[in-house]
Amino acid sequence: MAFALCAGLGQTAAMAATYKVDFEGTLRSGTQRVDCPPESVDCAGFMQDLPLQGQSFSMSLTFEIGATPGRPGFSTVHHVSTDPNSGRSYDSRWATERYADWATNDAAAAQIPALPSASPNTFDGAAGVTHTVYTSATRSRNVRSWTDNQQVLGASEGWSLLSTEIWQDASGAGFQNFVALSGRSPFSAASADRYDDREPLAYFLDMLQQGTRCQQCVQLQWFDSTLSRNGLSSGVRVDGVGRLVSITEVAAAVPEPSTYALILAGVAAIGAVARRRGAGAALKS
Repeated sequence: MAFALCAGLGQTAAMAATYKVDFEGTLRSGTQRVDCPPESVDCAGFMQDLPLQGQSFSMSLTFEIGATPGRPGFSTVHHVSTDPNSGRSYDSRWATERYADWATNDAAAAQIPALPSASPNTFDGAAGVTHTVYTSATRSRNVRSWTDNQQVLGASEGWSLLSTEIWQDASGAGFQNFVALSGRSPFSAASADRYDDREPLAYFLDMLQQGTRCQQCVQLQWFDSTLSRNGLSSGVRVDGVGRLVSITEVAAAVPEPSTYALILAGVAAIGAVARRRGAGAALKS
């Protein structure tokens, strides 16, 4: 499936690393929102609970290292706020590193399970509607420090894997499917400038591995959402908790013998062309 992401973008994925993550856990809560008007801040009165608590759930997500050309692999954010107790200002710095960040219009790349009481998607296949599938694997780090002396007040780090599918028309109305797995990882910073350190893929995979070591280390977010042309919103949201059962690298397919023959024939043809061009150049000189 991850290879389909690249194929839809015209990219070559033969040498890319692809990973499959298996999750198992239980659902904690579920809600359904029906025709919430835009003037409602919290949609109270348009929500109902779904009886999902305690139900077992499992799924898999596949992600390929790399990104669609033009999509940034690293970003930072810096905010300055005031502590209400002391009046001192403090800095909050975030950095996000994306190990996988793919976008495609290939519907086969979507990895989102069917939700309980899923909302109807009236935008799928409709004229004038764009359809995009996103898959990402990210690490985020936050460091907070006093502005005046840069003393570190706290630091945290987390990871997320997500797949989302979006249909949207020219008016901004549309439908979205979304699923994400996320977790926190221990991190301490001796200095505020540690927030934007780049980390290798092995570091990220070790963060995921920590999600296999306890029964409730991984959070599940799972929802669909519809925004109609008249501004009404509907959707289903499910939250859960669990663990990663396994993290495996997906092996690339081994070419058939006939494929090897075609490759060798292509190499031989390229060599013959190069020799002819070399001979022609020698004659001209």
